[in-house]
Amino acid sequence: MDVEIIGVFIPIIGILVGGAIALVAIVSDHKQKLEMVKQGMEIPVKKPYSNPYKSLRFASLLIGAALGIILGGVLENTGAFYEPEVGYFASIFLFGGLGLLLASLYINKKLLPKN
Repeated sequence: MDVEIIGVFIPIIGILVGGAIALVAIVSDHKQKLEMVKQGMEIPVKKPYSNPYKSLRFASLLIGAALGIILGGVLENTGAFYEPEVGYFASIFLFGGLGLLLASLYINKKLLPKN
């Protein structure tokens, strides 16, 4: 088989397999709920999880990514890496991770009970 044909079928097969997995999960959850009703059990209601600090984490990730892009541009112009794209990717992951780390430390500090 040609490589181009395989390259076209990979995303199609991935989408079909992902859809089949989602369908199996939905059907099995429905069957489980039907069995619970037949046995007279009460179906637990799932509350949507709301995190008041979600926007803080997302904002810190975006700020870190922006700082990473800036530093990646500086590293590209200085020629610090053999391939210029490496500086961008490394800086984005580094500063994005640092932003999330700092946000989680701040959130944990706010949530801990004060003595």
